[in-house]
Amino acid sequence: MNVKMWALAGTATAVLLGSGWYAWESSGTVHTESLCGTPSGGTDAEVATSAQGIAVVEAVGEAAHDPQAVGAENPELVTTPVRIVETMKGKFAPVIGVSQRVEPGGAPGSFKVATSNREVMMKPGERYVVAIGPGDLEARPGTTTFAALVQSADRGAAGEADYWRSVIAKAPPKPVCEDTVS
Repeated sequence: MNVKMWALAGTATAVLLGSGWYAWESSGTVHTESLCGTPSGGTDAEVATSAQGIAVVEAVGEAAHDPQAVGAENPELVTTPVRIVETMKGKFAPVIGVSQRVEPGGAPGSFKVATSNREVMMKPGERYVVAIGPGDLEARPGTTTFAALVQSADRGAAGEADYWRSVIAKAPPKPVCEDTVS
C-alpha cells in the first residue's frame, strides 16, 4: 500500500470516529491530520464552532462511490457533486464533491446514511445545508470534503443563510487543537 493509500485509509478512520480533519496537497508530499474536528451529531452551535465550512448547496448529481477520493477498498463512502448557493462560513469553490458515510449493501445507487441523525442523502436538484468537517473546500485535484451535517434547506437559501450566520455569530470560539501532526 503506497503512502497516499495509507493517508486515505487514515482519513476514512478519522471520519468514521466522527472527528478529525484532513488536508492533502495535490503534490502528495504534505499530509496533515488531527483528531480535533466537527462532531457529527452535535448541536447547531457545536457544528458552527467546529466546521471549517458551512454553506447552502444544490446537489447537481447522484451520490456515487468515488475510488479516487476514498480508496476502492472503502465502498462505504459516497460523494455527491454540489453547487454552492450561499456560503455562511469558509471559502468554497463554486462546485465541490461532498462525501458521506453510508451503510453497506442495498441496491446499486441506493444509499442510506450511516453516521448521524444530522445527515440526509442528497438528491439532484434539491438544496441542503452542509457543514464540512475535514476536507478541502476549494476542491483542489486529489482532495475531498467530508460532511459533518447535511440537512434539507427547509427555510430556503436566504432563510438558512440568515439562521446559520446568527448561530455562527453566537457560537463560542473553536478550541485550540494541540494534537496535529504533519
